[in-house]
Amino acid sequence: MKHIAVGCTALLAVLACTCTTHAALVGLDNAAAAVYGDGWDNLDDGTAGGDAGAFGQWFLGGDGLHSIGDSTQVAGGSGGDINASGESFRMQSVNGTYADAYRFLDPAGLSVGQTFSIDLAVNFRSGFKGMDLRGASDETIFNFNVGGDDYAVDQAESGNGSIGNAYSNNTIFELAFTQTSAGGGTWSITRDGGVTDFDSGTYSGIARSIKLYIGGQGTAPEDDLYANNLAIVPEPAALALLGLGCVLLAGGRRRTP
Repeated sequence: MKHIAVGCTALLAVLACTCTTHAALVGLDNAAAAVYGDGWDNLDDGTAGGDAGAFGQWFLGGDGLHSIGDSTQVAGGSGGDINASGESFRMQSVNGTYADAYRFLDPAGLSVGQTFSIDLAVNFRSGFKGMDLRGASDETIFNFNVGGDDYAVDQAESGNGSIGNAYSNNTIFELAFTQTSAGGGTWSITRDGGVTDFDSGTYSGIARSIKLYIGGQGTAPEDDLYANNLAIVPEPAALALLGLGCVLLAGGRRRTP
């Protein structure tokens, strides 16, 4: 029966490769996608040319500005680099205006085992800017806000409060949310740039959509909010196949004399 175990091992290797090569790109979008070549506009969808089911269209609102820009310019050329081919999503609140950007994690939010991640780059901390993670009824289940000379989490199930207020002009945050059950999941914020840090906690509900926002800023480029590198990994169907391969492998080994 040794040939059964060998066959299952080969199957498992193929399935693992499938997970790596396909699941890792199940939801990926950045400001360098072709659809943003003429700017960042309402209803744009950078995943339309690939896995169109990963994210919904962008819904842009407010009287502030939305554009494509270079995140390093948030600090006059030395800001945090979250660019893809030199480009990131840029939001501006000029003279106290407000701007937001909504996007759904389609078709029905994160599945159990999936992780959504996004990069943010900031400099000045006047006014307010950040991101909401929203649940099945569009309620906020997690908020990360930059303002009042601080960086803080709010409305999560655990881990709320300041994550540290040390300032750096080239601050990058990677926010990641993993749906661990139908009732909630875990969040983490990894900080990079002039200051490094890691914080984590939990959220309740199903991660269904995001909202980026900025308001109450001045006119300096350092006030802007940059976002980029949206991703959803892995693909639950691929994980299920990998799990089946593990079962077959275990079964084959049990039958080996």
